[in-house]
Amino acid sequence: MSDGRRSRPLERLDSEVSEVTSLLRNNVEKIIERGEKIDSLQDRSEDLEAGSVQFRKSATNIKKKMCWQNCRLMCIIGVIVFVVVAVIIIVIVVEVKPWENGSGQHHNHTVTYTTRIRFNPD
Repeated sequence: MSDGRRSRPLERLDSEVSEVTSLLRNNVEKIIERGEKIDSLQDRSEDLEAGSVQFRKSATNIKKKMCWQNCRLMCIIGVIVFVVVAVIIIVIVVEVKPWENGSGQHHNHTVTYTTRIRFNPD
């Protein structure tokens, strides 16, 4: 029986060692999984950073393109307004024909108004 008494504490100790070993293995597996997740997150963050740099470049290029397009549109509108104003001025000048007023003398037409004032001495 002395072997039976010794075997029970050894069995209990062996069981505890097995339990601790199992816990350690689980902890190591969790640490490895956590490390893999961290690596995955780091890869994703690097991809996002690269994507943001590319987005910034694209946005800057589009902004420049739209600015030039807006400038070109304003120039076209300015030219159209200038042409319309020029056509209106030409039409007015052709209709009035200031060169047909004779020898180029300007005629001043003066209108005189006369007013009569009546006094009634009552």
